[in-house]
Amino acid sequence: MEPRTNIPPPPPDECVRQLNTTISWHVWRSEIFRVLLSTLQRRKGEGGSNLIHITAKSCALFLYRLRQQGLRSETLTAEWLRSWGLLAQNKSPSYRYRIPATLEYLRRYAVDVAYVTQQGSTESQSTYKRRLYDTMHYMCRAATEPKVTRITNLWPQTTWPTVWKNLGEAPVPGATKATWYKVIHDTLPTNVRFFRIRMVLTDTCRKCDRTDRRRHRLTECGKGEQIWTWTKQRLAWILRTIPERIHSCWLLRPHFTLWPPKR
Repeated sequence: MEPRTNIPPPPPDECVRQLNTTISWHVWRSEIFRVLLSTLQRRKGEGGSNLIHITAKSCALFLYRLRQQGLRSETLTAEWLRSWGLLAQNKSPSYRYRIPATLEYLRRYAVDVAYVTQQGSTESQSTYKRRLYDTMHYMCRAATEPKVTRITNLWPQTTWPTVWKNLGEAPVPGATKATWYKVIHDTLPTNVRFFRIRMVLTDTCRKCDRTDRRRHRLTECGKGEQIWTWTKQRLAWILRTIPERIHSCWLLRPHFTLWPPKR
Protein backbone atom coordinates (compact mmCIF):
# COMPACT_ATOMS: atom_id res chain seq x y z
CA MET A 1 0.00 0.00 0.00
CA GLU A 2 1.47 3.35 -1.04
CA PRO A 3 2.11 5.53 2.04
CA ARG A 4 0.31 8.81 2.24
CA THR A 5 2.88 11.62 2.53
CA ASN A 6 0.66 14.67 2.21
CA ILE A 7 -2.94 15.76 2.37
CA PRO A 8 -5.20 16.16 -0.69
CA PRO A 9 -4.67 19.18 -2.96
CA PRO A 10 -5.71 22.24 -0.94
CA PRO A 11 -6.73 25.59 -2.37
CA PRO A 12 -4.00 28.27 -2.37
CA ASP A 13 -2.69 28.97 1.13
CA GLU A 14 -3.46 32.65 0.85
CA CYS A 15 -7.10 31.92 0.03
CA VAL A 16 -7.39 29.55 2.99
CA ARG A 17 -5.81 32.14 5.29
CA GLN A 18 -8.18 34.88 4.17
CA LEU A 19 -11.25 32.66 4.53
CA ASN A 20 -10.17 31.48 7.99
CA THR A 21 -9.52 35.07 9.06
CA THR A 22 -13.01 36.08 7.93
CA ILE A 23 -14.60 33.11 9.73
CA SER A 24 -12.64 33.80 12.90
CA TRP A 25 -13.66 37.46 12.90
CA HIS A 26 -17.31 36.55 12.40
CA VAL A 27 -17.22 34.08 15.31
CA TRP A 28 -15.23 36.10 17.82
CA ARG A 29 -15.53 39.76 16.72
CA SER A 30 -13.56 41.88 19.21
CA GLU A 31 -12.99 39.22 21.88
CA ILE A 32 -9.38 38.87 23.06
CA PHE A 33 -9.30 35.26 24.28
CA ARG A 34 -10.45 32.75 21.70
CA VAL A 35 -10.70 29.04 21.06
CA LEU A 36 -8.38 27.85 18.31
CA LEU A 37 -9.97 27.57 14.88
CA SER A 38 -8.71 23.97 14.63
CA THR A 39 -10.63 23.18 17.84
CA LEU A 40 -13.82 24.79 16.52
CA GLN A 41 -13.53 22.62 13.40
CA ARG A 42 -13.81 19.44 15.48
CA ARG A 43 -17.10 17.65 16.02
CA LYS A 44 -19.24 18.81 18.93
CA GLY A 45 -18.59 15.50 20.68
CA GLU A 46 -14.86 16.32 20.59
CA GLY A 47 -15.12 19.84 21.99
CA GLY A 48 -15.63 21.67 18.71
CA SER A 49 -18.59 23.27 17.01
CA ASN A 50 -18.57 21.59 13.55
CA LEU A 51 -17.04 24.67 11.95
CA ILE A 52 -16.19 24.10 8.31
CA HIS A 53 -12.63 23.04 7.44
CA ILE A 54 -11.85 24.88 4.20
CA THR A 55 -9.19 22.50 2.91
CA ALA A 56 -11.16 19.35 3.73
CA LYS A 57 -14.29 20.81 2.13
CA SER A 58 -12.40 21.67 -1.06
CA CYS A 59 -10.89 18.19 -1.26
CA ALA A 60 -14.26 16.52 -0.66
CA LEU A 61 -15.88 18.56 -3.42
CA PHE A 62 -12.97 17.70 -5.72
CA LEU A 63 -13.38 13.95 -5.14
CA TYR A 64 -17.16 14.06 -5.45
CA ARG A 65 -17.11 16.10 -8.66
CA LEU A 66 -14.48 13.91 -10.30
CA ARG A 67 -16.24 10.68 -9.34
CA GLN A 68 -19.56 12.01 -10.70
CA GLN A 69 -17.87 12.91 -13.98
CA GLY A 70 -16.41 9.42 -14.14
CA LEU A 71 -19.88 7.89 -13.98
CA ARG A 72 -21.00 9.73 -17.09
CA SER A 73 -20.67 7.97 -20.41
CA GLU A 74 -18.79 9.33 -23.40
CA THR A 75 -16.69 11.81 -21.45
CA LEU A 76 -12.91 12.12 -21.56
CA THR A 77 -12.67 12.02 -17.76
CA ALA A 78 -14.66 8.77 -17.65
CA GLU A 79 -12.34 7.21 -20.26
CA TRP A 80 -9.24 8.23 -18.31
CA LEU A 81 -10.60 6.88 -15.03
CA ARG A 82 -11.67 3.64 -16.71
CA SER A 83 -8.34 3.11 -18.48
CA TRP A 84 -6.40 3.46 -15.23
CA GLY A 85 -8.87 1.41 -13.19
CA LEU A 86 -10.00 4.28 -10.98
CA LEU A 87 -13.75 3.69 -11.24
CA ALA A 88 -13.73 0.47 -9.20
CA GLN A 89 -12.98 0.40 -5.50
CA ASN A 90 -9.37 -0.58 -4.74
CA LYS A 91 -8.08 -1.97 -1.46
CA SER A 92 -4.97 0.18 -1.71
CA PRO A 93 -4.07 3.39 -3.60
CA SER A 94 -3.21 2.85 -7.24
CA TYR A 95 0.31 3.43 -8.50
CA ARG A 96 -0.17 7.05 -9.40
CA TYR A 97 3.05 7.53 -11.36
CA ARG A 98 1.70 5.48 -14.26
CA ILE A 99 -0.59 8.47 -14.88
CA PRO A 100 1.04 11.27 -16.93
CA ALA A 101 2.45 14.15 -14.91
CA THR A 102 0.28 16.57 -16.88
CA LEU A 103 -2.74 14.98 -15.16
CA GLU A 104 -1.56 15.69 -11.63
CA TYR A 105 -5.12 16.02 -10.36
CA LEU A 106 -5.81 12.43 -11.46
CA ARG A 107 -2.70 11.28 -9.61
CA ARG A 108 -4.06 12.83 -6.44
CA TYR A 109 -7.45 11.32 -7.08
CA ALA A 110 -5.90 7.85 -7.53
CA VAL A 111 -4.39 8.01 -4.03
CA ASP A 112 -7.22 9.73 -2.14
CA VAL A 113 -10.16 7.82 -3.59
CA ALA A 114 -8.83 4.56 -2.13
CA TYR A 115 -9.64 5.83 1.38
CA VAL A 116 -13.35 6.30 0.64
CA THR A 117 -15.66 3.45 -0.33
CA GLN A 118 -18.05 3.98 -3.20
CA GLN A 119 -21.54 5.29 -2.65
CA GLY A 120 -23.91 2.55 -1.49
CA SER A 121 -27.08 1.71 -3.36
CA THR A 122 -29.24 2.96 -0.47
CA GLU A 123 -26.95 5.83 0.54
CA SER A 124 -28.24 9.32 -0.19
CA GLN A 125 -26.15 11.97 -1.90
CA SER A 126 -25.99 14.11 1.23
CA THR A 127 -24.81 11.17 3.37
CA TYR A 128 -22.17 10.26 0.82
CA LYS A 129 -20.92 13.85 0.60
CA ARG A 130 -20.74 13.99 4.40
CA ARG A 131 -18.71 10.79 4.46
CA LEU A 132 -16.30 12.23 1.91
CA TYR A 133 -15.90 15.38 3.99
CA ASP A 134 -15.41 13.45 7.24
CA THR A 135 -12.68 11.34 5.66
CA MET A 136 -10.86 14.34 4.21
CA HIS A 137 -11.25 16.20 7.49
CA TYR A 138 -9.74 13.31 9.43
CA MET A 139 -6.79 13.10 7.04
CA CYS A 140 -6.14 16.84 7.23
CA ARG A 141 -6.29 16.79 11.02
CA ALA A 142 -3.99 13.78 11.25
CA ALA A 143 -1.38 15.64 9.22
CA THR A 144 -1.40 19.00 11.01
CA GLU A 145 -3.28 19.01 14.33
CA PRO A 146 -2.61 17.65 17.84
CA LYS A 147 -4.62 14.67 19.04
CA VAL A 148 -6.25 16.51 21.95
CA THR A 149 -7.34 20.08 22.63
CA ARG A 150 -5.76 22.55 25.03
CA ILE A 151 -8.42 22.21 27.72
CA THR A 152 -8.27 18.41 27.75
CA ASN A 153 -4.51 18.65 28.30
CA LEU A 154 -5.09 20.91 31.30
CA TRP A 155 -7.65 18.55 32.90
CA PRO A 156 -6.87 15.02 31.67
CA GLN A 157 -8.77 13.38 34.56
CA THR A 158 -12.08 14.83 33.34
CA THR A 159 -14.48 12.63 31.34
CA TRP A 160 -14.59 14.99 28.38
CA PRO A 161 -17.03 13.04 26.15
CA THR A 162 -19.59 13.42 28.95
CA VAL A 163 -18.82 17.15 29.21
CA TRP A 164 -19.48 17.77 25.52
CA LYS A 165 -22.58 15.56 25.60
CA ASN A 166 -24.03 17.50 28.53
CA LEU A 167 -23.28 20.79 26.78
CA GLY A 168 -25.01 19.67 23.60
CA GLU A 169 -28.08 18.26 25.38
CA ALA A 170 -28.51 21.11 27.87
CA PRO A 171 -32.09 22.50 27.62
CA VAL A 172 -30.93 26.11 27.28
CA PRO A 173 -30.91 28.64 24.41
CA GLY A 174 -28.08 28.66 21.90
CA ALA A 175 -26.65 31.91 23.28
CA THR A 176 -26.38 30.32 26.73
CA LYS A 177 -24.62 27.27 25.26
CA ALA A 178 -22.18 29.57 23.47
CA THR A 179 -21.33 31.31 26.74
CA TRP A 180 -20.98 27.99 28.56
CA TYR A 181 -18.71 26.78 25.76
CA LYS A 182 -16.42 29.74 26.42
CA VAL A 183 -16.48 29.02 30.15
CA ILE A 184 -15.48 25.39 29.63
CA HIS A 185 -12.66 26.37 27.27
CA ASP A 186 -11.49 29.03 29.73
CA THR A 187 -11.72 32.04 27.41
CA LEU A 188 -13.53 34.42 29.79
CA PRO A 189 -11.74 37.81 30.04
CA THR A 190 -10.84 37.56 33.73
CA ASN A 191 -8.26 39.79 35.41
CA VAL A 192 -6.05 36.75 36.01
CA ARG A 193 -5.66 36.29 32.26
CA PHE A 194 -5.29 40.04 31.64
CA PHE A 195 -2.62 40.23 34.33
CA ARG A 196 -0.61 37.48 32.64
CA ILE A 197 -0.37 39.52 29.46
CA ARG A 198 0.16 42.78 31.42
CA MET A 199 -3.04 44.50 30.42
CA VAL A 200 -4.01 45.25 34.05
CA LEU A 201 -1.99 46.10 37.16
CA THR A 202 -3.52 43.43 39.40
CA ASP A 203 -5.37 40.11 39.08
CA THR A 204 -7.91 40.95 41.79
CA CYS A 205 -11.62 41.56 41.27
CA ARG A 206 -12.73 45.18 41.05
CA LYS A 207 -15.76 44.50 43.24
CA CYS A 208 -14.42 42.44 46.14
CA ASP A 209 -10.60 42.46 45.83
CA ARG A 210 -10.40 38.66 45.58
CA THR A 211 -8.57 36.89 42.77
CA ASP A 212 -10.67 37.23 39.63
CA ARG A 213 -10.78 33.70 38.21
CA ARG A 214 -13.53 31.87 36.31
CA ARG A 215 -14.92 30.23 39.42
CA HIS A 216 -14.90 33.50 41.36
CA ARG A 217 -16.69 35.43 38.64
CA LEU A 218 -19.36 32.78 38.14
CA THR A 219 -20.04 31.49 41.66
CA GLU A 220 -18.53 33.80 44.28
CA CYS A 221 -19.04 37.43 43.26
CA GLY A 222 -22.16 39.59 42.98
CA LYS A 223 -25.30 37.91 41.69
CA GLY A 224 -23.27 34.95 40.52
CA GLU A 225 -23.25 33.53 44.05
CA GLN A 226 -27.06 33.70 44.30
CA ILE A 227 -27.54 32.17 40.86
CA TRP A 228 -25.12 29.34 41.63
CA THR A 229 -26.84 28.60 44.95
CA TRP A 230 -30.19 28.31 43.17
CA THR A 231 -28.62 26.14 40.44
CA LYS A 232 -27.07 23.77 43.00
CA GLN A 233 -30.46 23.28 44.65
CA ARG A 234 -32.10 22.39 41.33
CA LEU A 235 -29.29 20.03 40.33
CA ALA A 236 -29.42 18.33 43.71
CA TRP A 237 -33.16 17.82 43.30
CA ILE A 238 -32.67 16.31 39.82
CA LEU A 239 -29.83 14.02 40.94
CA ARG A 240 -31.53 13.11 44.23
CA THR A 241 -28.70 14.34 46.41
CA ILE A 242 -27.89 17.34 48.60
CA PRO A 243 -26.58 20.74 47.36
CA GLU A 244 -23.32 20.32 49.30
CA ARG A 245 -22.34 17.51 46.92
CA ILE A 246 -22.66 19.76 43.87
CA HIS A 247 -19.15 21.10 43.34
CA SER A 248 -18.50 24.33 41.47
CA CYS A 249 -16.23 22.45 39.03
CA TRP A 250 -19.44 21.02 37.54
CA LEU A 251 -20.06 24.46 36.08
CA LEU A 252 -16.58 24.61 34.56
CA ARG A 253 -16.40 20.93 33.53
CA PRO A 254 -19.90 19.35 33.60
CA HIS A 255 -18.87 15.67 33.55
CA PHE A 256 -21.77 14.44 35.69
CA THR A 257 -24.45 12.01 34.51
CA LEU A 258 -28.05 13.06 34.93
CA TRP A 259 -30.53 10.66 36.50
CA PRO A 260 -32.86 9.29 35.29
CA PRO A 261 -31.25 8.82 31.86
CA LYS A 262 -32.74 10.71 28.94
CA ARG A 263 -35.19 8.61 26.88
